[in-house]
Amino acid sequence: MILGVNKFSRYHSAVRPEENRAGFLKAISESQPFLFAMNDSKPEKIKRSGFVEKWARAEETSAFLGLSLYAVVIFCIALLVTLFKVSTKPQAIYYIPSAQEAGIAYPNRIEKVTVCGFASNWLLNRNNFTPITVKDTYQRAMRYMSPELLSRTKASLEDEISRVTRDNISSLFSLSKEPESEDSGTDFQVTLTGEKIIFMGKEKLDDRILRYTVTLQRISPIETNPYGLVIAGVKQEEVETK
Repeated sequence: MILGVNKFSRYHSAVRPEENRAGFLKAISESQPFLFAMNDSKPEKIKRSGFVEKWARAEETSAFLGLSLYAVVIFCIALLVTLFKVSTKPQAIYYIPSAQEAGIAYPNRIEKVTVCGFASNWLLNRNNFTPITVKDTYQRAMRYMSPELLSRTKASLEDEISRVTRDNISSLFSLSKEPESEDSGTDFQVTLTGEKIIFMGKEKLDDRILRYTVTLQRISPIETNPYGLVIAGVKQEEVETK
């Protein structure tokens, strides 16, 4: 519009009004394509810039979502690994070895007091019975015996149960010394010394001091045997008294 007006004003004084009008219209018509072209270029630039901005934002959003996905996947894998380790790790088991004290069985570690307490409790249970309780007593004793020892002695234990019931035999046993234990690396040897008295009815048949050497083997602790030990062998010998 400015170019047209300038062109019109430059020749206004030299031409007639009719020529001025015709020249003005011609100048305007010549300048219109240029003006329209300038006006049309602005929306195209705006459209192009808006598309680029949207594309850049989409790229940023896509990158953010990708990183978030990788982070979630890594977190899930770490969580699964942690849960697997926790579920497969041996846990400490609480137990009561005697009426006076309680203890904890830690994985892959057996204390000396645990070994001695296990052997003492097993032997006291094994050697204290009456005709009424002998069956339950021997069943509890067999529960903590190794499969090899049980296979060798099960028949003799059943015969002993029949003899005790038939002859009305009772047994009393008590420790006279503190237990002594040795760890060979593969098993434990516990020495127990005590007095054993045998009755037939109310009549005393025998009274001796006996020494027992009990061999124990390690096993994985379970709910029914939290000690992680089994009886692998029992050796009995008489102690001479002066």
